[in-house]
Amino acid sequence: MEDNLEQAVAIAMDPAADANMQAQAIAFVNEIRAAVEGWQICLKLFLKRQRYDATPQARVVAMDVVQEVMSRRYDTLDAAQRAAVRESMWNYVTRDMDESEPGFIRNKAIQVLVSVFANQYLTEWPTFFEDLLVSLSASGPRYALMVDSFLRISQAIDDEVANQLIARDPKVVNRNVKIKDQMREGAVAQLVATWREILGASYQSNPDIANMCLSLLARYVAWIDINLVANDSFIRGLFQFLGNPDLRNSACECLSEIVAKGMPAVEKLRLIQALDITSILHNLDTDDEEFSERVAKLINILGLELCRVWETSTIGPDLRENAFSLIQQVFPYLIKALGNEYDDTSSHVFPFLQTYLGLLKKLRELGGKDQLQAMSQNLVAILTTIIMKMKYDEEEPHEFGSGAGDTEAMFMEIRQNLKKHIDSIAILDLDLFVGTISSTVCATFDRLASNPGSVSWSEAELALHLIHLFGECAKSQMVYIIGEGNAATISPLGTMLAKMVTSNVSSYPHISVPCVFFENVTRYAHFFESFSQYTPHVLEAFVDKRGMHHEATFVRSRVFYLFRQFVTPLKNTLVSMVDTVLTSISDLLVVQMPSPLERAGDDSDDDTAASTFDSQLYIYEAVGILISAENVPEQRQAELLQAVVAPLIAQIEEIMRQELYKQDTPPDNVVFTLQLNHLIRAIGNVSKGFPDIAHVARSRQTVPAWAPVFQHALNRVVEVLRILQTCELIRDAARHTFQRMVGCMGHDILNSVGPLLTAGLLANSTRKELLDFLPFVSYIMHKFKPSVFPVMNELIRPLLERVFLSLNQPIEGTDDALTLVELRRAYLQLLIQIFDSDLEGILVSEANLSLLDTIIQSVLHFVREAGDPNAQKTAFHVLSTMVIGWGASAGRYAKTADAVSTKPNKTASKQKSDPSPKTPLPGFSQFIYQNIVPVLFEVPMSASFDPSDGQCYLVMTEISSLQKVIVVSQGQEYLEYLSNVYLPSIQCPPHMTQELLTALQQQDRGQLRKFMQVGGK
Repeated sequence: MEDNLEQAVAIAMDPAADANMQAQAIAFVNEIRAAVEGWQICLKLFLKRQRYDATPQARVVAMDVVQEVMSRRYDTLDAAQRAAVRESMWNYVTRDMDESEPGFIRNKAIQVLVSVFANQYLTEWPTFFEDLLVSLSASGPRYALMVDSFLRISQAIDDEVANQLIARDPKVVNRNVKIKDQMREGAVAQLVATWREILGASYQSNPDIANMCLSLLARYVAWIDINLVANDSFIRGLFQFLGNPDLRNSACECLSEIVAKGMPAVEKLRLIQALDITSILHNLDTDDEEFSERVAKLINILGLELCRVWETSTIGPDLRENAFSLIQQVFPYLIKALGNEYDDTSSHVFPFLQTYLGLLKKLRELGGKDQLQAMSQNLVAILTTIIMKMKYDEEEPHEFGSGAGDTEAMFMEIRQNLKKHIDSIAILDLDLFVGTISSTVCATFDRLASNPGSVSWSEAELALHLIHLFGECAKSQMVYIIGEGNAATISPLGTMLAKMVTSNVSSYPHISVPCVFFENVTRYAHFFESFSQYTPHVLEAFVDKRGMHHEATFVRSRVFYLFRQFVTPLKNTLVSMVDTVLTSISDLLVVQMPSPLERAGDDSDDDTAASTFDSQLYIYEAVGILISAENVPEQRQAELLQAVVAPLIAQIEEIMRQELYKQDTPPDNVVFTLQLNHLIRAIGNVSKGFPDIAHVARSRQTVPAWAPVFQHALNRVVEVLRILQTCELIRDAARHTFQRMVGCMGHDILNSVGPLLTAGLLANSTRKELLDFLPFVSYIMHKFKPSVFPVMNELIRPLLERVFLSLNQPIEGTDDALTLVELRRAYLQLLIQIFDSDLEGILVSEANLSLLDTIIQSVLHFVREAGDPNAQKTAFHVLSTMVIGWGASAGRYAKTADAVSTKPNKTASKQKSDPSPKTPLPGFSQFIYQNIVPVLFEVPMSASFDPSDGQCYLVMTEISSLQKVIVVSQGQEYLEYLSNVYLPSIQCPPHMTQELLTALQQQDRGQLRKFMQVGGK
């Protein structure tokens, strides 16, 4: 049988084996594994004399089966079987195993032996450790093997009974507690003495064995008597090992575990005082990266333990003072580890650093201001060390932008973690933070201004980075002038920004510098309102090779966006420089022809027009912002706008006139169609930069001169859409531009809605396009109500028909399914907006009345669909708006609106405070009783509805709101209908009927919701 098992394992693990044979082999192995006597076959296979002829894989599988029985089915073995497995494994480990055995076989056998130990030590094998120590009496070559086995067994025992990281059954946990208690009575002392004896005999001749001994002591110290290891003789030896390159890592780990051992605060303080670790820290050679990490861990644990002692409320003031004194002794080593060149080493002391800063905060809260003042030097040391740690290591290779890899990502993570500690320092001592940061930054910029070659690129980048952090860490210092009148002076932040500009750091010839520089001038753009003398320098940097004309694509792309952000708050202060700026970036306002294989929104890293076009759109928007500045004369605005837009329109007209788009061969080649897409979108982004025409018209009492320019551009867009309406790229671009022109064209945009739809903006829309278009229609209704009524009356039918068609199309893939869910919600939100904008008349007009039943039935469908609680909740709210709009008489309307004015639905529009009376829809009251009322009870009573679920809770809230709306809308008639007709029809008990009627007439909607939740189930 053993031979059959061995053959089966070989076939099962052979990748070239026949699939059927392999399946049969696996089935046979599993049969042996599950058989009552299967473990005995496996044990024989492992121990048979010809074991060296057996494959290692077969022997490992055999031991897996035996170990599984020891761990999970041990109770099924009788006494003889237990004795047999104990004797077999003991004899193998202590007598038969030799050095020729592979290491993984020896480890597996030891794991099984320790499983036997765990099951039998408390009952059948109390002499285990005596037997184990006797095994060390072997002599000659056998002794070295037994020492190795002894240490491996000791490690396996700790894993089996003490490892807290392994999830165990409560019965096993209880057993392990008893094993450890039994071991502490004598076995542990013998083990520790033996390990130390082996350590003493091997530390010079066999470092591997010595390291195993140190590792064992580190493992066991957490749950044994501390005095077994924390004594003078062992600690002296441990300190000596810290100077031995072969043993220092294990020795440091052992010392860390001794310090970390759990014990009362007073005892911990005495232990740390006795160890006197700081006396040897300064002698340690931490040039080796691995050892420096171990030392950092030791410093971290030592500092954390001392901080915990200090924070313990039960110790007296003298002991607390002693603890604080020891913390101060450890502090220099914290700084040394924090400033280590290896980031992993620095990271190991972050917990101690965080706790130490928290301790200083508590010290301040306890009134220890004088003591905290004395700690200012420590805070300076921490802050300056962190600052230096934030600097790039120029000896390491770095990549920026799209080429940045894991190294840069890890460095950014380190910076982010360091910033948390800077935040803490800023809270502790704001003046110290401001002074240290500003002095560091200003010193760098002063050196750069006087001698550019004296500042490295990493120093320049660091100074810029510190300015960027300043506003996040000290928001109260985000001022540029201190004082008023003649006493006004520039603030520290203002000084840093002034020096940043005048030092010409923006010209530093390293790719790390420009983006951070422009991030800073954008973040602190309001500085230039007070200090406009620096603005020309910054604009010059934006428009030349330092910024928007930089050679690196990723720099240009980012600066395009930052330029838009910079000019937005400053547009009225930049009037005198508008012409100069537009001239300097005129080449960037040309839409380059894309290559044949590029797509709209392509994320290619190539330095091409298509790869940067989305970023280039920010330039067009910025141009619109600059041209439309209030102080630019109106006629000049029109001229500048015409100068920007005319070339774009000319390109569009040229492509359309020559029908160049017919040369495209989609999907691989859409050059001219994509170019049209880019040109149209560019026009849209220029319009986005312009202000709302209504505000401009009110201030000037006339329609601005630039409005006809946009109207002409929109007419060209409509013409392109009419011809290429089947092309999604064109529809996307037309919708993009149309949406952005709403503000600058105002009500005039409504004249283009019909032509755009007729041209094909809606007819060929995909599900995703509809999802983008519906919120825009809602916005149009909200912005232009009630004058938008004629347009919406014409638009709503084709729009909703397209929505219904899309909602009923089959789903293709996960993304399409998600889009469908979002489209449902967008459709329901559109219905809500129709009512909130007082436009519900479009749904019952002569042109659209025949569609009303489909609309209502779709809402009822979503109300009943439990798979999407969000849509279900919104659908109930649609019903509420319908009841308000069509179900209440004029006298009851205001009360009905008030019934939902406090609704918690944040997605819905806010009800008007002084609503105008609505016109009831004939027959809608009957519809309420026949269709709406049933779903109010069917939904919460359905098996799929879980009131304890958060989403269902929100649905129930909407149901309660709708109940209240109907009560106010229909009055006593609704209550009588529930009492006499509907509730009896669903066998509602009389007492529950009365409770519901009472809840419906109360003002507290929460009580109604609670009743519906309980009563519904």
